[in-house]
Amino acid sequence: MTRIYGERADRLRKLFEAAPDEKFTNQVLFERMGAASVGQAEERKNIRNTLPSLVRCGFLKKDGLGSGATYQSTGNAKKRPKATPAELAERKRQRNALRTAQHAVRTRAARVELQAANTPAPAKLKAVEPGETVEQFLARGGRVQRLVATWEQAA
Repeated sequence: MTRIYGERADRLRKLFEAAPDEKFTNQVLFERMGAASVGQAEERKNIRNTLPSLVRCGFLKKDGLGSGATYQSTGNAKKRPKATPAELAERKRQRNALRTAQHAVRTRAARVELQAANTPAPAKLKAVEPGETVEQFLARGGRVQRLVATWEQAA
């Protein structure tokens, strides 16, 4: 989720938390979010795009379709509270430690061994028995057609 999208969702949540029993149409939402004026079409579109995700996560309830649809708070809080910068840094540190540990286990010898185990064995070639020579073929009554090479045609 992008930062701007998250900020817009937070602003919408606060708007609905301030009036939990009130039903909002798109137009009322636009007015309360300050996006009802001319030149704010992009912001209105972004608000309309944010609302379905709030419905899917159970924060809002939608009644109706199209421009007559109304949205109301369900009273459900966010499933996961917003992490503080310290918590985000700790998660990143844990992720990097796990990644480093996994990389240390995968030494070159282990990678070579894994590659050898996953490489199919070469197919064994059957012993080739010698065939007959051209002279033997002609002696049997065979006929040989000789094709002229391109460099012989130029002469």
